[in-house]
Formats: sequence, structure tokens, C-alpha cells
Amino acid sequence: MFQEIESVFAAYGIQVDPHHLSLIADYMTFEGVYKPFNRRALESNPSPLQKMSFESTMNVVLSSVINHNTDRLESPSSQIVVGKNVTTGTGCFELYTPVIMS
Repeated sequence: MFQEIESVFAAYGIQVDPHHLSLIADYMTFEGVYKPFNRRALESNPSPLQKMSFESTMNVVLSSVINHNTDRLESPSSQIVVGKNVTTGTGCFELYTPVIMS
């Protein structure tokens, strides 16, 4: 899947960090089938903020307001939109260490 995504960008002369392409490939296959990476695929996503971060912001806002949708701020996209620390990767825990003043 990674090579296919890379070839799509390469056709337009766009170079994308392999880590980003790997995340996209993981997202598109994590349900066990190929899932398109477009707004149609995100329609089933419960997070309005994640949908807005992809495209068609005004349509998502209008639909969310009319249908009284809420966002639990569980996705990295929705957390970034509201200025929260992302709770995945290195942001999934807090590390405290004593500071010794000399």
C-alpha cells in the first residue's frame, strides 16, 4: 500500500516524508479492508472536528449544528484544532522528574 500511495504523489513531483505516507497507509488499511482517504470515507467518522480538518468545513459545521453532534476530542486532529496536547505517541503520558536545585 505504501508504494501505491508514494507513486500517486510522485506522479505530481511531490515528495512526502515516508513516516507520513506510512500513517496514511495504516489509516487506509487498519479495518482489514482498503478504505479510501477522502471526505466520503470520513463521513462515517464521529468526530466533526476531524472531518473539518480534512475539507468542506462549512458543510461539516452546518451538519453538526443541525444534528447536535458533539466531539469527544479523542482524535489527534480534533485535539490539535482546539489547542490540546495530542494524547498519542509521545503525548500519551506525562513524565515528571524531581528537579534538584543546587
